[in-house]
Amino acid sequence: MPLLQFPSIRQADVAALKEAGDLPGLIRLLHDRDPKIQWQAADALGSLGTPAIPLLVRELDSRHVAARIGAVEALGAIRDWRVVPHLVDVMEHDHNIEVRWVAALALGNIGDPRAIPPLLSALRDRERYIRSSAATSLDRLGWTPANETEAAYRAIALQDWDAVKQLGTAATSPLIERLSDPDPKTRALIIDLLGVIGDPLAQQACEAGLKDPDDQVRWASVITAKKCRVPVAQIPWGISKRRRTGQNPWAAAILNFLFIGLGYNYLGYWWGFLVFMSYTSILVLAQLEAGPFLPYLIAYPITALFAVQTFYVAKKMNDL
Repeated sequence: MPLLQFPSIRQADVAALKEAGDLPGLIRLLHDRDPKIQWQAADALGSLGTPAIPLLVRELDSRHVAARIGAVEALGAIRDWRVVPHLVDVMEHDHNIEVRWVAALALGNIGDPRAIPPLLSALRDRERYIRSSAATSLDRLGWTPANETEAAYRAIALQDWDAVKQLGTAATSPLIERLSDPDPKTRALIIDLLGVIGDPLAQQACEAGLKDPDDQVRWASVITAKKCRVPVAQIPWGISKRRRTGQNPWAAAILNFLFIGLGYNYLGYWWGFLVFMSYTSILVLAQLEAGPFLPYLIAYPITALFAVQTFYVAKKMNDL
């Protein structure tokens, strides 16, 4: 028999806890490491109805994402109008996208029309998952767009790009707002759509696309520039003003000046750390022979040359 023997962990009997109406026990299982147990516990809590609401609402403040998701799903299954304000607060303020996503879906499942105004606001959310779930819930609640602008927000949220094209200039402003989307593919697609629609109001948005940090978005802006009435001579100037990305050349140069090799490692060269270790070893041996200061006086003029070279390597890598 081995000296250390870990006890096997028995899977909780969710059905038994549900049969006994053990709400605290089921709440604890929302924190279980097994996603299957978490889902079963949330399903069981949702089936137990209104008695579970106080504990589930309290769980919305849990530090654990899985527990918050389970609580939201259970509250959506209970379908009690009293939890709508709590779910709206989660949808608008939770720091986790998945939690906000499931909260928006739960609001549609409950069926309370009071959720329509916050869901309408969520159609303009920066995250596409939130926009999509908000549009889905609005459809469940029987909401219909009051005008073409609202229809455009709904179509964009559902990524119904054919419907967006058909709405024409009514979709221009909603599309421009979505240029803040964190996904570069979505931003590039929006630039293409603005070019297809051909609204003069999109000119500034296309000019802004030329400055996008992502190359795919910039290229889409170049292709669309003429349709957006951006002067051809302005295209190179706009691209030159883009926000730069990548490693900082100054940081790489300083690292190589002080600790030669670490600057290369900072730029992604795996052998940079080996250079640093070799430099450190030589420096220590030299200090044992010549004292602590003379090796630095000899080394720094040499590392300064490498610092200058590293600066230009980093500048070229990042197209600065």
